[in-house]
Order: sequence, then C-alpha cells, then structure tokens
Amino acid sequence: MHLRTALQVAAAVLTLLAAGCSAEGGNGGTPGASPAATASAEAAVTPSGETPSAPSPDPDPVPSFSQDGTTRILRYGDVEVKATPKENGVFTAVTVHNDTDESVNFDIVVSIGDDIDWVATNTFRIYGVPAHGSRSEAESVGGTHLGPIPQQPKIYIDRISTY
Repeated sequence: MHLRTALQVAAAVLTLLAAGCSAEGGNGGTPGASPAATASAEAAVTPSGETPSAPSPDPDPVPSFSQDGTTRILRYGDVEVKATPKENGVFTAVTVHNDTDESVNFDIVVSIGDDIDWVATNTFRIYGVPAHGSRSEAESVGGTHLGPIPQQPKIYIDRISTY
C-alpha cells in the first residue's frame, strides 16, 4: 500500500469516527470533539497540496499472460518470465527492462507450479542492467523429484527487489 493511500484511509477512519461520535449526541463519544477539531485532524493526516481524489502517480502494473507453443509467458511491469516444460524441469527465463537513468540490479523470486502440489521457487539475480537497457537470466527450475513436470506451468512472481 502506498503512503498516500494509507493516509487517505486514516483520514476516512477519522471522519467516520467523528461522524459516529456526533451521531451519538455526545454520549460515549470524545468529549469536546468539534467539527473544527476533526477538520484539523484530517489536515494533519492529508499532506498539504494533495487532494484525496488525486490519482496515484505510479499505479501497480497489471500482469499479462500469453503462450507461445509450450512456453507460458508472464509480463509484469518491467519483468518478463518465460517458462517452458522440459524433460528434467521447467526452463525459466527472466528478462528485466531498466527504465531508469542509471544501472540497476534486480533480485526476482519466481515460483513455477502446476496449481496443485508441484511448486519450485528460484531467485534470479540479474546484476548491472544498464540504464534504459535490458538483461536476462535463465535456468531450469524444479525437477522430476517434485513429481511429473507441469506441461502448462503456472508462473508466479513472488518478489521483485531493485538496488
């Protein structure tokens, strides 16, 4: 949750609490709480110059799934994960795109599964992705020790860290 959203929720809770106190006619409410006190509490919670209805500057990316032959593809923001079932595991390739003005390192935790009980997790560490460039890392994830290799693997991005 973004800080701005948390502040908006806190302001809404304060407003509801103040409305509940005034609806009770002062019985059981906060003694001496006036609408002016409520307004000043809201002003303290809402950053100055911002309105609660302003859209978030960085909306969360929307995942996009596709398939190319036996390869399942997940695109999420600047990350693309391709998972291809092979004889001894799921060949997984992670590509990251760096839209910043400086080099960035990525740690991406990916889980591949069959939506039942076969799950394998791997951390892909992709170092030195150049400014406005991209870089990939690939390896086999999981294996037959987990059971039959999923032929339509499900892809999950558990965590994305940049530094």
